[in-house]
Amino acid sequence: MKSVVQVLRLWPAALSVLTASLAVAQDGSSAKTNSASNPATNTIAVGQDDSAPKITLWENLSDLRLGPFDLHPRLSAGFVYDDNVLLSAANKEADMDWMIQPALQAVAGDDAALIALRDQNSDVLSLAPGSLIIQQPEVWPGKLLMVDYGPRFQLFDKYTANNSIDQFGALNLLLPMNKLILGFRQDYQLQKTEIIEFDQRATVETISSAFSAAYQFGDATSVESNFRRVSIDYETAGLTGYTEYNTEDWFNYAVAPDLPVSLGVLAGQDDVANHQDQSYEQLRARARYNYTEKLVFDVSAGGELRQYENGKGDTLSPVFTLAAEYRPAVRTTLRLTGSRQQYASIYNGYNYASTGAALEVRQGITDRFAAALSAGYYSIDYTGVSKGLANYAGDYYTARLGLDAIIVRHLTGQVFYQFLSSRSQAGAAVNDDQTGVQLTLSF
Repeated sequence: MKSVVQVLRLWPAALSVLTASLAVAQDGSSAKTNSASNPATNTIAVGQDDSAPKITLWENLSDLRLGPFDLHPRLSAGFVYDDNVLLSAANKEADMDWMIQPALQAVAGDDAALIALRDQNSDVLSLAPGSLIIQQPEVWPGKLLMVDYGPRFQLFDKYTANNSIDQFGALNLLLPMNKLILGFRQDYQLQKTEIIEFDQRATVETISSAFSAAYQFGDATSVESNFRRVSIDYETAGLTGYTEYNTEDWFNYAVAPDLPVSLGVLAGQDDVANHQDQSYEQLRARARYNYTEKLVFDVSAGGELRQYENGKGDTLSPVFTLAAEYRPAVRTTLRLTGSRQQYASIYNGYNYASTGAALEVRQGITDRFAAALSAGYYSIDYTGVSKGLANYAGDYYTARLGLDAIIVRHLTGQVFYQFLSSRSQAGAAVNDDQTGVQLTLSF
């Protein structure tokens, strides 16, 4: 294991040499992230003659194919210094977490549209019928099948029991037709990570499946439906997982060409151990606006009625989600996210409602550098669903400061500091400071 750690520690020096050599081959336009923007850069001459053939390194890596699939490899590597790796309130212990994650995305279908969306910093794996149906058909991408997989290797200097090989996989199928869009998504995650409600690191396995469909009746009206199964399992004693089956159905109406509003009905069933099964129904209203460069938002709000198998009385609570982005200037972006939702708790016999919001300000400094500052607050309210359990609450504060850089084309870097503070009625306060560096090479 020590030899592996030593190899990982060599990556900053190796990447610095790689970056330096690539910078020599870069011209002034190399800061562009679009792989098709400057195919003449990063070439290695085979002969001394100017007319001799040249090998274009980035072109070769950006044009990989396997049968019907375009291949987009990427590699992330970094480290995090954590001054409270055990999330202890009294005895803080520091440690260094080294991370490397090779990954590959295979795309069959409209790869050009996918690259264009990715260059706009879009999460291409989040493409879904519901987000496309409210837009005009001419902007829909073509048929797409995306398969994405990347194992993450985490190695700790001191607390090696936290070492892990995490797994991240996703499949997203999108079938746009004349007025109908069908979609299927499968996600798998197995990772050892910090569980904010538990104030400890734990291994959690999440398996999610979703089938989605959306149909456009006319220029102003459309409908969408989603059917999901989510399974959450903890490989840690004392934590309780569950499996949820849910559906949501929305009717969309464009009150203006740029402002679709929706009315939705959501329902679900939570299968929890020890006869703690639950079911719920939600009625929500939603408004979305995403046709301008300056303002984008997606807001929904409503109420949830929840029933319990163990005889606890029905409960009624508010629910909402919020995502908004405002760009007052070309290089300035403000993002606001928030939500309130109830979940089956990781502690047996409890449910918890999470309510919180986070605000991020991102400022571009040059074409290559951008700074981001964010802060968030979350309240976790634990409600006993079994007899004899007292309710309690916890407050969580987060802050993050980061500097992003486009080092050369395809290679980006990030330096960041983040802070987490938890205040729980069930225990003492926990503070955690983390400082890290990450490099990502993607095509």
